[in-house]
Amino acid sequence: MSSLSLPPLILAAAIALQPPGQFHGDEPVARDGETWLALRASAESASLTPTRLRVQASEDPILDAPGQTSGRRVSSALEPDPDAEGAQVVAYLRGGALAVGAVSRARILERSQGVAPPGYRIDLAGRDHRIRTQCTPKRGSQAYARDCAVVLVAPGGAEQVLMRVEGRREADLLLLGDDASPELLFAGDLDRDGRLDLIFDVSDHYNVTRPTLFLSSQARDGELLHAVSTYESVGC
Repeated sequence: MSSLSLPPLILAAAIALQPPGQFHGDEPVARDGETWLALRASAESASLTPTRLRVQASEDPILDAPGQTSGRRVSSALEPDPDAEGAQVVAYLRGGALAVGAVSRARILERSQGVAPPGYRIDLAGRDHRIRTQCTPKRGSQAYARDCAVVLVAPGGAEQVLMRVEGRREADLLLLGDDASPELLFAGDLDRDGRLDLIFDVSDHYNVTRPTLFLSSQARDGELLHAVSTYESVGC
């Protein structure tokens, strides 16, 4: 039986995350021809769908001279035109906690705007979660320096830090890291245990992305969820 038709498909014990897109040659963790689960999401729904990945040599717009192809483009047959309506591939995932089929997608009721630090209100099956950024003056540093944390708050009030980052106050703005833009990429129930899971970019630098998969089923003592895989890529 083809690995693409196993019902349900359990891919591998080690959980991993691979974004689609263009990368420097040493950055992809996926290999050409491997089977992963595409997390496809629309405004109202989401699913994990098996697909074979294409990891193809391509011109690295930052590093390559004309004719060179040191870069790598990661894609699959499931990626539609990004301007088209319908489900888009958020990320490719694999691991024993994940299986083929529909998954619950959370509703984002509120989100921070512009350059404001991350702030979200999330509804999963009628349960209200929040992601907020909280900062305190950095001890022994200049007045503008801050120690900041992006925190998940569960319906009962339990909290967990998703990332810590230095911040600074400039006029009316609070800036994180080196002009970083941490952001929520997906919220829902990926492992089907009825609790919130996240893909959150924990970047602390404007030129670096670090999408991180947090799963509730893998939570340790005292955690709401656990960071099981982080993918890092550099813009230039």
